[in-house]
Amino acid sequence: MIFNISRNYRSNIYYLYLIKLSKWFMLIMPVIALFYTENQLTKFDIYLLQAIYSVSVAVMEIPSGYLADIVGRKKTLILGAILGTAGFVIYSFSHGFTGFLTAEIILGLGGSFISGADSAMLFDSLASLRRKHRYLQFEGRLIAIGSFAETIAAFCGGVIAAFLSYRSVYVAQTFVAALAIPAALLLVEPPRDKTAEHPGFRHILSVCKNSILVNRKLASTIFLSSITGVATLCMAWTSQIYFVAHKLTELTITPLWIALNLTVAVVSACSAATHRFLGKTVSLLLVTVFIPAAYILLGILPFLGGITILFLFYAVRGYATPVLKDLVNQNCDSSVRATVLSIRNLIIRLSFAILGPFIGWVAELSTLATALASAGVLLLLLSVTSTIFLLRHNS
Repeated sequence: MIFNISRNYRSNIYYLYLIKLSKWFMLIMPVIALFYTENQLTKFDIYLLQAIYSVSVAVMEIPSGYLADIVGRKKTLILGAILGTAGFVIYSFSHGFTGFLTAEIILGLGGSFISGADSAMLFDSLASLRRKHRYLQFEGRLIAIGSFAETIAAFCGGVIAAFLSYRSVYVAQTFVAALAIPAALLLVEPPRDKTAEHPGFRHILSVCKNSILVNRKLASTIFLSSITGVATLCMAWTSQIYFVAHKLTELTITPLWIALNLTVAVVSACSAATHRFLGKTVSLLLVTVFIPAAYILLGILPFLGGITILFLFYAVRGYATPVLKDLVNQNCDSSVRATVLSIRNLIIRLSFAILGPFIGWVAELSTLATALASAGVLLLLLSVTSTIFLLRHNS
């Protein structure tokens, strides 16, 4: 019996891999800016859509994380998988901003139910197997799988777009998203610490207060992780705008996107070893300084220099995300883990909802280079401040 239970928890890891695969196998990424442009959207419209997506994630981010802590990670992951599929169904039949807006809101709600619950499920499954000390390794593998999936998907999406149409890519994306539904249904809920005796809104507020005001050690890790997260999230869309601004087509964007995601995948797969090799000081400096500075460099350097910066950015992103997530996980209890991770994701999404349209707005008024430099300076100030806070409260 013990062997069977252990095997089920081990199977969770593979089902989470499949959920990650369906979420990150983004056929649409090489052509998304081209698809929007084909449907008469401006740079500001593109950033605005993604900002609304982030807000729709943010609205349910903490409630969905709390729900995962109270009723279970499995149920929220199932709901997220269903909504994620429905969003792409709507995208497939839409032809303008309003239809895309509806799809993004549903995708955002679906993303909020998966966000936090997946990492919490992984950590708790490993804890049940007495292997939680290997979380960084497995989280790195999850991100690597996602990035490898994006790499292969970029090639497939580019081929579909070249031989069929941009819209055909979205239709194919619907079937990929649907793979998460059976994977979520097959998950086995691992045991956790005792849940809240009186669950409700007051308890949510209590967890939030403790995470960002009372527990300074946890708060410092959340803040740095969030700033790094919004910088990496925003760069995914900024790079697409950057490519289109330099007149690249899907035939050129596709191999570039493949190479960038392959860079993330390789580094993420070796994130634990990379972190040990670089050491804590160099690792922290790269995350704190280079990630925000990359925006400034992307704006002022010529195209080839900008592409070099993008590759370095994606390499640092490869180990920064799992390392910072691991730090957050190590500093919170399993009974509120999904909620705490959702607080992090909420900050990322709300920040992106401000930063993304800001970049698009400045780019429309002035130039993309000016917008990138402005965003880089702001991110650098926030990143350095949060790192100082981190060093004060963590050894």
